[in-house]
Amino acid sequence: MIISLYLIVFCMCAFYLHFVYRNWQYLKFAWQVKNGFWYPVLPLVGTSYISLLSGSKNIISLMQWIDKIKGFPFNLWYGDTYMYITKDPKEVKTIVNHPKCVNKAPLYDKFRFIFEHSIILVQDETWRKQRKHFVMGFKSSILKNNIYIYYNHSCQLVEDLKSVKMPKDIFRYCDRYAVQSFFLGNTGISQYLSSNEVEKVGDVILDIQDLIKSLVVTPFLSPKLFLTYFPAGKKVTKMLQEAKEIVRYGIGHKKNLLKEQSEYLENGKDLLELCLDYGKDDLDDNKIIQQVELFASAASDTAGHTLAFTFVLLGMHQEIQEKVYEEVMEVVGDKDITHQDLPNLKYTEAVICETLRLFPIIPTLGRRCDEDINLGTKIIPKGSSCIISIFHVQRDPKYWPDPLKFDPSRFLPENQSKINQFSWIGFSAGLRDCLGKAQGLAMIKVTVANVVRNFKIASDHKSIEEFTLTSCLTMTPKENLDCRFSAREKL
Repeated sequence: MIISLYLIVFCMCAFYLHFVYRNWQYLKFAWQVKNGFWYPVLPLVGTSYISLLSGSKNIISLMQWIDKIKGFPFNLWYGDTYMYITKDPKEVKTIVNHPKCVNKAPLYDKFRFIFEHSIILVQDETWRKQRKHFVMGFKSSILKNNIYIYYNHSCQLVEDLKSVKMPKDIFRYCDRYAVQSFFLGNTGISQYLSSNEVEKVGDVILDIQDLIKSLVVTPFLSPKLFLTYFPAGKKVTKMLQEAKEIVRYGIGHKKNLLKEQSEYLENGKDLLELCLDYGKDDLDDNKIIQQVELFASAASDTAGHTLAFTFVLLGMHQEIQEKVYEEVMEVVGDKDITHQDLPNLKYTEAVICETLRLFPIIPTLGRRCDEDINLGTKIIPKGSSCIISIFHVQRDPKYWPDPLKFDPSRFLPENQSKINQFSWIGFSAGLRDCLGKAQGLAMIKVTVANVVRNFKIASDHKSIEEFTLTSCLTMTPKENLDCRFSAREKL
């Protein structure tokens, strides 16, 4: 017994000596930050065990605990990887714009079994090539055509709401709608898939994130181990396979269609055609499927979640909802909504931006420092992970007076100069910002405008504080939200 105890003590001493020797530059920097450094570092775990001690089982709840108990900036060891967590807009600006801070933090490796070859996770050199290639799918000419598609799809949503009136789960309802919009406007394969199959892809995206939240905050648990031995992991594997088969089936039809066409516009390719072009020399369709699933996930999460939060907030604030209604009727009236109308829906856009301020769909960003990063007051050592809490940047009273008040006027054109740069990161920011932000915002604006001019929205929620939030890659409410739609009386 005594020998075993001595052996344990020896092993721990050896671990800490090796840890200090290997990570001295990070320990020195962490001491300079002086917040979170004194937590004991454990083998394989680092200091991420505080997520368990604090009751934080997902990223956003951990960030909320840090903000409440310690504040930012904060030091955290994710296994043996040092993390510097900040909410300072000046530091955010430096980090997201630095050419040697482009690659994703090791934390994102937990998602490689889903998105390994997609643009979200590939390394710097490959990412630059992919971004240059896929940006063609978001050209203004394509956006104009997609707005026509988004409007027609929003009209179908209006008809559905007339019969449904009160979706049981507004998030799942809006996510399904958003992923359908993506397949309609960006892939050209929706005609080969039933609405149930498309909705299945959206459900998988939502459900998988719910199942892997604990995986993300547990550094010693590898995805392979999780997928092989854990019931939740086995469920994730099955769901991924189902989604892949649906996408693979649609891709097969798209390939056949392109073979039959002798030519098509070089500058008018949709995202799926661009995915096929990029992978034409690769016989492995899995890489193409991962890219399509990534874009579908981005569409359903960003647009779907934002729509759900926007509808709920408008239901909570009737006076703001009426301002949106009045603007839509003044700008558009009862006619079809076109791309020419969107720039004039300024208050509607301000509502969406304020929604994203309070409820950023991606609550955190993580970047890896591939060289020392000078923040002005400190230098983050090479090899560190920089984690930005967007959620807290955008709710910081230092930059947002009365931060928990839903006030769209903050984002009206005459007030935008008052916004501190990088204190709002609604569609990410810097070199690796959201590729589809223009399309995403357009789809949300069209949908909100069409729904508000046809329905009055109500909600029993009273304040922002009452929402309990959870997150994996994206942020959702822990409980179903109350949101009801009733047809407006036409005069």
